[in-house]
Amino acid sequence: MTCPAGRPEELLDAPLARPGRYLYLRRDYCPCEQCDLHNDIAVARELLELAVRRLPRWPRRELEALLAGLDDELRRRTIPDPFAHREAHRRGDWWHQRLYDLSDLL
Repeated sequence: MTCPAGRPEELLDAPLARPGRYLYLRRDYCPCEQCDLHNDIAVARELLELAVRRLPRWPRRELEALLAGLDDELRRRTIPDPFAHREAHRRGDWWHQRLYDLSDLL
């Protein structure tokens, strides 16, 4: 698997650059990992968290500092989903427990 962006923070930069006050997460129904990483912020954030856990101390601190600002923006622009706990795949880290835009299913 290769990163679709040049830098790791670009995984979150593009979705956070979408206009509007609120940002609803988008699911990608394509089975391709590239599409999933590019379109679903929670998947991209999960990948970056896995990288943080595997890095040595100094690079880990740098990535954590970078992610702190991105996480603040993501928390500010997304809305908690009060029913996320009902879906097993959405339990765990906070970024999986945000509201998704499901208008494409209607």
